[in-house]
Amino acid sequence: MNRRMGIGVCVAVAAAFFAAAFPEAETRAASAGQLPAVSAPMESASVLPQLAAVAAGPVQAEGTELKVSVAVAVAEGTFGLDHINIQFINTENDRSVTKILRPEDLSDGVYADRISMSIYEPAGTYVLDKVILQDENGAYVRYCRAEDREEDDGYLTLPVTAAFSIENGVTVLDETAPVLGAVVVSPVQAAKESEITVTAAVADDFSGVDSVTVRFENENGKAVSVDLDAAGGELYTGVIKKSSTDEAGTYRIKKVTVTDHMGNSKTYNGGDGPFASSVLFVIS
Repeated sequence: MNRRMGIGVCVAVAAAFFAAAFPEAETRAASAGQLPAVSAPMESASVLPQLAAVAAGPVQAEGTELKVSVAVAVAEGTFGLDHINIQFINTENDRSVTKILRPEDLSDGVYADRISMSIYEPAGTYVLDKVILQDENGAYVRYCRAEDREEDDGYLTLPVTAAFSIENGVTVLDETAPVLGAVVVSPVQAAKESEITVTAAVADDFSGVDSVTVRFENENGKAVSVDLDAAGGELYTGVIKKSSTDEAGTYRIKKVTVTDHMGNSKTYNGGDGPFASSVLFVIS
């Protein structure tokens, strides 16, 4: 199933829910005594938006990411809808994922797009947790699960439910950032407007290294940063372009930031850990 078909299924389901729910949405809210929380003064004749339907799924794997189709139907109020903030939560580990839908995501009366997650996300079920509707006048209506509501917290109880499941077999949650082993530069001395190759050894215990960024600065404060790409094994390499070495000076390493596919990140500062300020190159 491709991206358009996946979202199409979600839109069709949400549209069906919307058709059934819309005529009763106002009646349900009134009978339950739920009055939307408002963040900005509204005229007495103004009508706030109301949540009518939510659909989630299917889940598709694309490279190192999972794509989850999500669709929302809204009974719009007096003012146009500015955006929808929708959140799902895995109640087993409290990991959550959020998506913001905007007017450009509206098609056939339904707001739809896809949520991106890592393929290393632990298996489990994500349930609809919160929805916030904000109109173009700055007023909003907030919904949450019944079990999370507190008196006078400004939330309404979600009038609908939705969920999607991840079944990728991963049972361990990756919460450990990659580890930096070493950084070397070549050449160490060069003329102005020379390319400098930077190589780093980086290892990750589970989901794999997603990005490595190295920053140097000279004695005048001129900064030079380079993103490294995988070069095989645990090595990552990148080239500082000629345009970045047009100023003479000694460029000492300032920091290295490493991130894995689960978003775990760590920054090593120059002089700390596996490398010292002696990692440098000189432009003359």
